[in-house]
Amino acid sequence: MSIEHPSDPLLEEAMDWLVRLQASPGDAALAAACESWAGRDAAHGRAWARAMRAWALVGEVPPAHVAQWSAGTAAGGGLPAAPAPRRQDGRAAPRRRLLAGLAFGTAAACLAVAVLPDAVLRLRADEATGTGESRRVTLADGTVIHLAPRSAIATHYTAAARRVVLLAGEAFFEVAPAPDRPFTASAEGLDVRVIGTAFDLRLAGDQLEVAVQHGRVRLVYDRATPPLEADLAAGERMRVALGGGAATRGWLPPAEVAGWRDGVLFVQDTTVAEVVEVLRRYHAGWVLLRDERLAARRVTGLYDLRDIGRALRALVQPHGGQVREVTPLLYIMTGNS
Repeated sequence: MSIEHPSDPLLEEAMDWLVRLQASPGDAALAAACESWAGRDAAHGRAWARAMRAWALVGEVPPAHVAQWSAGTAAGGGLPAAPAPRRQDGRAAPRRRLLAGLAFGTAAACLAVAVLPDAVLRLRADEATGTGESRRVTLADGTVIHLAPRSAIATHYTAAARRVVLLAGEAFFEVAPAPDRPFTASAEGLDVRVIGTAFDLRLAGDQLEVAVQHGRVRLVYDRATPPLEADLAAGERMRVALGGGAATRGWLPPAEVAGWRDGVLFVQDTTVAEVVEVLRRYHAGWVLLRDERLAARRVTGLYDLRDIGRALRALVQPHGGQVREVTPLLYIMTGNS
């Protein structure tokens, strides 16, 4: 089970270069640009070496150029040619299989990046979900928590108080009324205090979002300057920037709160990058977003979580972006430049 999505921007760029080189093997300018990228510094060289090792997995044969990868990239001595993966009988592997293997190899190369934070998070969590997995959890007091994919919570119940910490992802809370035992949902220092209500809490990057389906909640964020306190009623939502505490209040139909439980994602004035981060929780493969201007575009819309390719296309096409499905596991998103 993976809770944290492995994210290494340089490795993503290296894999993107490999896909482009595979698509245009005779493009000398592209090869030169790739060589320049890989030789930029030691970090780029290491990323290229990891991508090459992933590429070697595609042909299902032992890597034959490990020494070249490490020597060439570490010393800035030029870009080693990407080995053309071959089948056991010596013939070139079919393109579809190459790209499917490339997606698999990417995941394998990133495994070490994901294992440690994932293990630490699971040690802290009482409940956690994997990619594409949602779960309904009923606590001892009757409170029901719906966990979105790649999400985790820790519960802290005493005779006097109830507290649930969202460690990662998103959760929808249906809180059982108990006036003598106040209920608090927390994430990254922000407290959502309630008596009996239903609300959604999402942690995404450096943002927290709370949306109320019914009842009322009080938000308290002491890390903001000045400290933030706000009351939200049914249909109200608030986004809070972690650290500074800048808050934006909005509204949405109560029926659309936590729409992810019905397979749809509603976002309002949200960057493409933030939406992609959420969509990755529902996709078992890899989504590469390589255009910074496209990533910074803001969108409002409803997206189908049951068809990630369709959701990605609907997300970027209004801004001239494109989505290339290399395999069902690998999508590459680019701008119009």
